[in-house]
Amino acid sequence: MEDLLNLKEAKDLLAWAASQNPGAWVAHSQTVARAAGTIARACGMDEKRCEALGLLHDIGRYRGKASFEHVIAGYDLMMEKGWPSAARVCLTHSFPLQDIRVYHGTIDCRPEDYERAKGLLARVVYDDEIRLIQLCDAISLPTGVTVMEKRLLEVGMRHGLSPDTTRKWQAFLDLKALFDKRCRQNIYRLFSDEMTRDLFG
Repeated sequence: MEDLLNLKEAKDLLAWAASQNPGAWVAHSQTVARAAGTIARACGMDEKRCEALGLLHDIGRYRGKASFEHVIAGYDLMMEKGWPSAARVCLTHSFPLQDIRVYHGTIDCRPEDYERAKGLLARVVYDDEIRLIQLCDAISLPTGVTVMEKRLLEVGMRHGLSPDTTRKWQAFLDLKALFDKRCRQNIYRLFSDEMTRDLFG
């Protein structure tokens, strides 16, 4: 691998970030990490590396309450740490469609940072790690793994809908289909007990 992304360091960094800005985003990140590790193991990817990427995908929230700003803040922090793969995950986790214009939320960063993020996003080559974290972000609540439709509805209720919402949701559903195929089973089977509790408990 091109960097030495380390699970223990990722856990320590998330704990530090949580001390800077406590909130539900921390438990959400832990759910994403656990889901990523579980799916990675089922489809032959590096479990610990994917878990670390899940822990770090929202790390830019250490800066405080933010919308788009956490994307570029996370990217910059990960590049400072020498973890370019984690930086790319921070940059791309909200973009199953590789187009910055589909972002639906407040653009709360400096204009020059937005333009920098736009250029960076356009040049990223999406790989299986990026796609896996995008998928896990879309099935993870602070309370645990859930069906994608519930998570997407939760995000939609907070941020509202846009003309690109249905295309974005379809892209997330396509990611699930991709990893269903890679794992040779419906990935929900990997989380059946907690999803049953979430939906019917």
